Amino acid sequence: MRCIFCKSSSDSSKSVEHFIPESLGNTKHFLPSGVVCDICNNYFARKVEKQVLDSPMMRLLRSERAVPNKRGRFPSFGSAEAPDLPDYRLMSRFLVKVGLEALVFRTLSVPDWNTEIVDKSELDPLRDYTRFDRGDTRPFAYRTLYPVNAVFQEGSMHYEILHEFDLFFTDAMELYFAIAIFGVEFVVNLGGPHLEGYQKWLEQHNYVSPFYRNAFT
Repeated sequence: MRCIFCKSSSDSSKSVEHFIPESLGNTKHFLPSGVVCDICNNYFARKVEKQVLDSPMMRLLRSERAVPNKRGRFPSFGSAEAPDLPDYRLMSRFLVKVGLEALVFRTLSVPDWNTEIVDKSELDPLRDYTRFDRGDTRPFAYRTLYPVNAVFQEGSMHYEILHEFDLFFTDAMELYFAIAIFGVEFVVNLGGPHLEGYQKWLEQHNYVSPFYRNAFT
């Protein structure tokens, strides 16, 4: 086993990677130990995820939805604080990190997935950007899909959505990652540092969310 970010041997690593942080309500989507080595896991936890989750806007949303961190603590948000968004580049790196891990999550059942992912040179720019903070800032798109306190109904069951994610290709075979956090959709291109393909995809699909594209077709 080699780490998908630094490519070092990770056979002795113990960390289980919740690629959507537990502080966003994720208990089901995680990668087995060794997929992300302990060193990279600790780096992301301290230098990327914590910075994003501690931003005023994220603390406000988590506080309103009463979503605790993995230690069971609830975030606070002062009445005098401004609900500022996370730093743009930091949020971009967070999205690329989660997107790459989501791609791995979808390929875990494929034989030799680890070798395929780690040796794939096309993914190196993503690794350099999200893990080592190298390269130009990668743009991402965002928009509100539904209110943060929206309640959905399926039959007799009522539920809320804290997060959802998906991967999709454009006609030009660019791979995009989409994630909705508390009703806000974020989309980043895992195939290149631009969003033109996504804008064209939106026009072709009447601006429907990638999460609901099957309903459109």
